[in-house]
Amino acid sequence: MRLLELTMPLNHEHMADEVFPTATPFIVAPGGHPLKGFSLGIEAGTCLTLPSQFAETRKTARIHEVELEKLTLREAAVLDLPKDGGPDDGEITAADVDAAWRAADVRYGDALLIRTGWGDKDHYERPGSKYMVSSPYFSEASAQHMAARMRANGNDLVLADMAVIAMPQEHLTREWFPIAPRPDPWPSPKAAGYLRSYTPEKASADYGAAIALASAGIMTVKRLVNCAAIQQKRVRIIVGPLKLIRGVGSTCRVVAIED
Repeated sequence: MRLLELTMPLNHEHMADEVFPTATPFIVAPGGHPLKGFSLGIEAGTCLTLPSQFAETRKTARIHEVELEKLTLREAAVLDLPKDGGPDDGEITAADVDAAWRAADVRYGDALLIRTGWGDKDHYERPGSKYMVSSPYFSEASAQHMAARMRANGNDLVLADMAVIAMPQEHLTREWFPIAPRPDPWPSPKAAGYLRSYTPEKASADYGAAIALASAGIMTVKRLVNCAAIQQKRVRIIVGPLKLIRGVGSTCRVVAIED
């Protein structure tokens, strides 16, 4: 039996997602005051997101209601979708999904682990926005296609080594990234001001791919690392989120097991 760590380390000096205004900065207790704890966003590092994150599917299960069997020693099929990222090789298409599905050993009820190779690069360890904005991502059409295949096959959990499921390029990246110097994320005044103008319609346009998966009842885990270490087509996975009452997501630890 091999245990493989697939979790992005949390480093309070630099967290990749903090280039977005929607992120919550990772803040540890000040020196000399260990009892003051820390602040951590639910999407910091490797994170589990439930369908209930979105308004369209808000009335579905929350973190404290997810059955242990869905996240513990779950059988998972590895789907290889190699992508270099960036504008030339970042978008995952429906044809990519079909090719990866055919080559994998997907069974009814599996979790699916998508391996693009992005989490095996070191971009997430460096300052800057490349890890987030050059990540592979689903288009809305390919996410709908993936969701239909998963739903028909009883699959309700997808894990990926991508920084994002949907790339918010319709509005958020175009409006936020030209600001120089880039402001800190929420709750900085500039981020809070921008988010007041970030309407539900803009969010739906930016996150259509993630909403498509959520609408099919699919839980997602993103920002896996070290997936190149997986040698088999099938593994068992353990996803360990914080047990947050009525939480819609949580940073988590992910371990793969090869028998």
